Amino acid sequence: MNNVGALYQLQEIEVEIESLRKMLSTCIKKLGDSEELNAVRSGLASVQNKLDDLKKKQQEIDWAIDDIEVKIKKANDDLYSGRIKNPKELTNLQQEVKTLESHRKQQEDESLVVMTQIEAVEAEESKQAINLKNLESEWRKEHAALIEEAQRLKVSINGLKDKRETVAAQIDPQMLEYYNQLKAKKGTAVAKIEQGMCCGCRISLSTAELQRVRMGKIVECSSCHRILYLQ
Repeated sequence: MNNVGALYQLQEIEVEIESLRKMLSTCIKKLGDSEELNAVRSGLASVQNKLDDLKKKQQEIDWAIDDIEVKIKKANDDLYSGRIKNPKELTNLQQEVKTLESHRKQQEDESLVVMTQIEAVEAEESKQAINLKNLESEWRKEHAALIEEAQRLKVSINGLKDKRETVAAQIDPQMLEYYNQLKAKKGTAVAKIEQGMCCGCRISLSTAELQRVRMGKIVECSSCHRILYLQ
């Protein structure tokens, strides 16, 4: 294999290594926390906080009703005990009972509203919890597959690195240095010739250039100055 052929093979190996490295990088990024999972967890936590607040409110209403019940019982006991003889006091006490009963009714109505809200939020919590469980199960499977894929890519990259070293050892050191300089400037140092055209810049080559390449000479494209390779 001449220097140009070895350089082209070296370049193909390096392109493949870079491609696999990008795939590996994507794999590693996916192995991190799932944005979708975090969003669902956050949503579930928000629903659970809302449920806690509603249950706390329900408890406060129950306590308020219990307190009103105690006051109504005391007022009724006083009202029917016979101890109070003053008509005005009796009237005031009756009014107090009516007011307390009205407050109790308001609290009971509010309690029904809150209970309905609790049922709706509990249903939403259950739905989101099931969704989270399914997503976590899927993520664990995907995570295991990604670890396996990352390991496979690492093995492939290491194998290509060894292959690159073997090919590089066949190339004249000065030619290899020149190749690396071209690669640093242009991204690709060797341009394949197809249908008389340089694939690096898509410019047609002269007959003289093609003839020199066929003779095994090291030829640069007169337009993009990449090393020309004819398979």
